[in-house]
Amino acid sequence: MLFLFSLPIAILAFFLESYPRFLNRLYGVDVWTHLLYLKEYHKQKGIPKEIGSPFLVSGSYDYPPAFISILSLFPFRMVEKFEFLFSPIFDAAHIILIFFLSYFLSGSIPIAIAVQALYVLTPIIVIENSSATPRSLGYTLFTIVMMSMILYSQSGNNLFLIPAFIAGAFIFLTHRFTTQGFLFFSIIFSIVEKNLAYFLVFIASLIIAIFLSRGFYLQVLRGHLGNLKFWRDNIAYRFAHQVKGNIKASSTKDFVFRIYNQFLKFPPFVLAITNPWTLPVLWVFLFEIPKDFITERLVMWVVISYVFAVLTIWVPKFRFLGEGQRYLELSAFPAAYISSAFLFEKGGIFAPVFVVVGICAFMTIVVIQRKAIIKEKLRSVTPEMEKMFSYLKSLEKKPKLLCIPHQITTNVMYHTNCPVFVNADYANINKISDVYPYIKKPLKEIMKKYELDLILLNEDYAQISDLKIPSHKVIQKIGNFVLLQII
Repeated sequence: MLFLFSLPIAILAFFLESYPRFLNRLYGVDVWTHLLYLKEYHKQKGIPKEIGSPFLVSGSYDYPPAFISILSLFPFRMVEKFEFLFSPIFDAAHIILIFFLSYFLSGSIPIAIAVQALYVLTPIIVIENSSATPRSLGYTLFTIVMMSMILYSQSGNNLFLIPAFIAGAFIFLTHRFTTQGFLFFSIIFSIVEKNLAYFLVFIASLIIAIFLSRGFYLQVLRGHLGNLKFWRDNIAYRFAHQVKGNIKASSTKDFVFRIYNQFLKFPPFVLAITNPWTLPVLWVFLFEIPKDFITERLVMWVVISYVFAVLTIWVPKFRFLGEGQRYLELSAFPAAYISSAFLFEKGGIFAPVFVVVGICAFMTIVVIQRKAIIKEKLRSVTPEMEKMFSYLKSLEKKPKLLCIPHQITTNVMYHTNCPVFVNADYANINKISDVYPYIKKPLKEIMKKYELDLILLNEDYAQISDLKIPSHKVIQKIGNFVLLQII
């Protein structure tokens, strides 16, 4: 019976997260990378080893293997057609888990349903589940680890360590950002509680992950550290225009770019929009004394994620540790739980405030989904792009391409099989630093150095004149896409 109560909001969340992709089926950036990796998985009959063409910068597969292993269980054509449903399905499972955790903690079905509702009305959660990524699966595992450890700390019952070890090991094999969060939280909770158990669970989970993957996780770790080092060195250009460098947000049509630039101006305000349910938690933290051990730990969980979010947005040298707002994704469950408990306890004047905030959160979700997904052109396969793909596929000899913007690299490779100047693994991302995150050298020099044939340019992103090339020949032009040869 309890399971039936957990379903309605999980089902509603599934449709809320997936409907934009039914309207824009060919949206996405990372999705094409995952599909290319999946092709290699089937071709090599397991986790890919060396990945070469159409990646011009070859390398060893170093992405966490759980996601591609799950995708491989389904027919490739099915995954290709419905890739955007995987993240909402993972998140629906998380929402059902949240119901049972909330009921276990509160003993109240209404509170458990309210927690689900507030979680779904967390803009950052819904928006991030619009394409095939392992994020929601990683966050589900993180919730299991943290709740298991909190319950272990409260009770001393060693049985709670079992789900912590299992979920912790699979975090390493599922999602790199969640792995970072796991490390940071295990250290801070161990310090605050003066109890090494949290950090020891992290270490034990790491060892289990290495064992389960037969050592493959060490390759994932190498790629993870390589990616962090690259962004540590290039973080000043994290949101740079690839051709124009660091420009004002008003100078680009890229809605996502403009949103991220707003994050940098005043993070506390923007973070309140991306997850407004952190605000009641901060109220409890600042002005009230949590009534019990678990509530105290849940509040600490949210506050730590909020501090990390602010630091990694506001402090430039910390930005390489990830897009700050995503730390709030790690604490979406406790934020929703504490806020729901706050609402049921206080009621009265706070109820209308929660309703207004909930409506605003829903409107934020719908507006961003419309602008950043449904109507998005720079990160979608458009009719003009499809025609250019058809032209490239018709060529007898596949040209070696430089793609501008960089976001379309794996998209172009997947649909044309043309070799493209992009890295196959994260450990070698530094090998494309001449063109990413921004073009550092004259394009003629770059084309010669890497023996590239043509430039595929989206003129909605940059004009030919912006490239500052001495002379060129237009090989083909279809709509806003142009294929250039530097003479």
